[in-house]
Amino acid sequence: MVKNFILILFSLMLDCVSAAAQNDMTSYSGKVTDTAGKAVGNVTCKLLDGKDSLLAYALTKRDGTYRLKAVNGGRQIEFAFLGYETRRIPLKEGCNVYDARLERKAVELKNVTVTADPITRRKDTLLYNVDAFRQKQDRSIEDVLKRMPGIEVSNDGEISYQGKPINKVNIEGLDLMGAQYNQATQNMPAEAVAQVQIMERNQPIKALEGKVSNDRATLNLKLKRGYKARPFGEADGNIGGSPVTWDNRLTAININKKNQLLFTGMMNNCGISLESLTQGMNSYTGMYTTEPLPAPFMYSPTAQTPPISQLYYLKNKSYYTGLNYLHAFTQEKTLRMNVMYYHDSGLQQDSIFNSYTAKDDTVNVFENNNIHNRNDLVKGILRYEQNTKSVYLTDEASATLGLGDALNNGSSNIGILQEQVKRKQYDVQNILEATINTDAMLFDMSSIVRLYGSRERLGVTSGDEEMLTDYTARLRNLFTRNRIGTNFSLFGGSLGIGYIMEYKRNETTVSGVKDDMTGSYWLHTLEPKYEYNLPDGSLTLTLPVEYISYSYPMRGIKTHKVMFSPMLDIDYKLSTMASFDASVGIIRNADTRSVPFYGTMMNNYRTYTLGADSMSFSRTKTASIRLSWLNTATMLSWNVYAIWQQINQDRYFSYLYAGDLTLINPVWADNTHTSFSGVGNVKKIWRNARFTLKGSVSYSYNKALASQNGVEGYIRYNAANAQVGASWDKLNWLTANLTVAGNITWKRPDTFSSTDNVLKNAYCSLSLDFMPIKALRLYADAAGTTYEITHNQYSTNLFLNAGAKYDFNKTLSVTLTAINLLNRESYEISSYQGSNYTFLRVPLRGRTVMAGINLKF
Repeated sequence: MVKNFILILFSLMLDCVSAAAQNDMTSYSGKVTDTAGKAVGNVTCKLLDGKDSLLAYALTKRDGTYRLKAVNGGRQIEFAFLGYETRRIPLKEGCNVYDARLERKAVELKNVTVTADPITRRKDTLLYNVDAFRQKQDRSIEDVLKRMPGIEVSNDGEISYQGKPINKVNIEGLDLMGAQYNQATQNMPAEAVAQVQIMERNQPIKALEGKVSNDRATLNLKLKRGYKARPFGEADGNIGGSPVTWDNRLTAININKKNQLLFTGMMNNCGISLESLTQGMNSYTGMYTTEPLPAPFMYSPTAQTPPISQLYYLKNKSYYTGLNYLHAFTQEKTLRMNVMYYHDSGLQQDSIFNSYTAKDDTVNVFENNNIHNRNDLVKGILRYEQNTKSVYLTDEASATLGLGDALNNGSSNIGILQEQVKRKQYDVQNILEATINTDAMLFDMSSIVRLYGSRERLGVTSGDEEMLTDYTARLRNLFTRNRIGTNFSLFGGSLGIGYIMEYKRNETTVSGVKDDMTGSYWLHTLEPKYEYNLPDGSLTLTLPVEYISYSYPMRGIKTHKVMFSPMLDIDYKLSTMASFDASVGIIRNADTRSVPFYGTMMNNYRTYTLGADSMSFSRTKTASIRLSWLNTATMLSWNVYAIWQQINQDRYFSYLYAGDLTLINPVWADNTHTSFSGVGNVKKIWRNARFTLKGSVSYSYNKALASQNGVEGYIRYNAANAQVGASWDKLNWLTANLTVAGNITWKRPDTFSSTDNVLKNAYCSLSLDFMPIKALRLYADAAGTTYEITHNQYSTNLFLNAGAKYDFNKTLSVTLTAINLLNRESYEISSYQGSNYTFLRVPLRGRTVMAGINLKF
C-alpha cells in the first residue's frame, strides 16, 4: 500500500516538473499613471488576443507598477479602472515594457441597488463579504467565520482554512494579537467587520517571498469605515438569582493606521471557563522557537470534563483581563505589548467508577471528588518586529507566573481522604528571529532561551486527621535552541541548509531524596532542505541528521546517538478551486520532553511513577494525504485528510492496579503503535434559499500495546463519527439551526477481554431565532444526548435553553436568558479505554435565569 502510494506521488511530481519545464516564464511589465504623472494602484491589466479573449490579468501595485505573464497569442494589453478612460496598447515584437497614462472621466451614478458578492477572488486572495454570512444572533466575528465556506474554527478558537491552521490573524494588515488571536476573534463585534480576507499560500515573512513557499493562509480583518480611527466596543452585564449568578464583559477597541488597541475584561460565575484565552494558537513563525513547558509531576484525580456545555456543570468564578497594544512606526516596523491576567476558582464534582481488566484479575476503583480549585496566571509579552523585503527581524521577551491550588475533600474505595496539590511555576524567555535577503541568497537565524521553575507540594490526610503524606518536588529547567541557516537558488528550486544547536538541563529535587537528579542533553541537527518550485506548488525534500549526547548523573549514564529523518512533501494547487498535498517520511525522535528523576515520584494519593534510567528513542513511519476544494461561485467547500503512522519505541509503561494504589513502571522493550485516521468535511451554501448544509465523517484505528497487572498484549480499537448540520434564514423573522451526530466505538477481542466492547451514542440539537417585531428577538435551543452506559443500557440527557433580547436602539439592549430550563440535575457517560471501562456521573448546576443589559459604543 505504501509502495503504491509513493509511486503515485512520484508520478505526480514528474508530471508537475514536466509542466514547469514547458512553461514560458517571460512577462510584460510597466507603470500606470494619471495625466498628472501620479501612480494609479489597483488598475486591472488584461492581456487579450486578437478576438479580445482574456489570456492573463494582473493588478497594479500602489506605486502603479505591474507584471503580467506573457502568453502565446497575446495581441494587446487593456488597462481599466473606475473613474478613468479604458486604454488599450498593442504589443510590439521584442518589447516587454508598456507604460500607460490614464485620463479621468466622470462617472454618473443612478438610483440602483448594489449587492456585493459573498466571496470574490483577487489572485490568491479571497474576500469574504461579512454581511452576506452574518445572522441576527451573531455577536462576534468568530460566529460568522464558522459559517464561511473553507473556514473552520475549533472549540478553543483556532482557525483553519481548507483543513490547515492559518499563519495568523491581522487586523487592518497588522498583527496585534500574535498567538492569542482568539481573544480578538471572540470579542470583535461582527457588525464592525466589513470583510474577511484570506490570503492563500501567504508567506508572512516578506524576506522569504518567492524564496521559501508556505502552504498556509493568513487571515486579515477589514473594518467598516465607521469603525476606523475611533474607539468602539461593547459592555455586557447579566445577573440572576437563586443562587446569585453573573456574567459581565467589556471590550474596547481602537484601530487606526499607526496604533491599535484591544482591551477585554470578563468575569462570570455561570460556568464559562476563560482558560482558552491564555493558550496560544498555532503559528507559522514559531516553527523553531516553540517548546512545550514541562508537564507537572503531581495531579489530583481532578474532575473529568464531560462532553457538554460548561454552562451546565461548572461551578466557578472566572476572571480574565487582556490589554493589547501595537504601535506601527511604519507598515513594516511595529512594537507590540500583550498583557493578560487570568483567575479561576470553583468547585468541581463527579463520581467515577473505573474497572481495570487483566484476564481473570479485575480491579474496581471508585472515587467521589469534591475539588475546590484555584488557578492564577499573569503573562506579559513585549515584541518588536521589522518585516521588509530585505530584512526580517523580531525580538519577543515574555514572562509568566502561575499559581495553582486544588483541595479535594473526597472519598474512594480506600476510605475518606483529603488531598491537596499546590503548584507555583514561572518562566522567562526571549525569542529572536532574523532573516536577511540579498536576492542571491538568504541568511536566517532564530534563538529561544527560557528559564522555567516549578514547586509542587502534595498533602494527603486520612479521615481520622492523621497526616499521611507531605511530599514536595521542585524543578529547574534551562532550555535553549539556536539555529542558523542559508538558502539559495539551485536547479529551478531553492536549497536551504540549517544548523540547530539545542540544549536542555533539568534539575529535580524530591522530598527525602538526596541523590543528584540532574539530566541534560545536547542536540545538534544538520538540516538540508531542497524545495523545487512547481507552477502552482512545491516539492520539498528534507534530510535532517541529528546527533544527541545526553547524561543522567544519578544513573552514571552518558551516551550519544545519531538519527536520520528523511521527509518528502508535495503541495500542489490543482486549480483555483482544488489543492492537494501529501507527505511520506521516516522520523527518528528522542524523548527530550520527559524530565528524568531518580526513584519513585508520588503523583497523587494513589498513583506512583518510577523514574526512567535513560533516554527513550522512537522511529515513526508516516504517510498523509489531503485534498481540498473551494468553489466560491457555487459556495461549496470540502476537504479530505488521511494519515497513517507506525511508531516503534524502545520503551513502554507497565501499569499495576491495586485497590489502594496505581504503579507506573517504564519497561525497556520494543513497543509498536500503529494508527490510521481519516476525516472528511463538506460545507454547501444555497444563497437564494439562504440554506447551509455541512457535514463531516471520521474514522480512526489504533493498535497499541497494553501492559497491566502482569498481562501484556496488543489492543485494536476503532472509533467512527458522523455529523450533519443545517442552517436556514430565508425569512427575516426566523432562523433555524439543526445538528445531528452519531458515534460508535469498538475493539477486537484480545488478551484482556473476549468482547468487542461496542458503545454507541447520539447527539441532536435544534435552535430557533424568532423576531415577531424588528426590535425583539426570541430564541430557544434544545439539545439531547444518548449514551450507551453498558451493553443495551442507555442514559439520555435533555437540555432546553431560552432567551429574549429587545433593542431600544442601535446602542442599548436588554436581555433575559434561562439555562437548563428542564432543571437537569446530573449527567452520565461511559467509555472504554482499551479494555478498561470508565463510568462518569457529574452533578449539574441546575436552572439559571439571568437578566442583562448590553451597551454598544
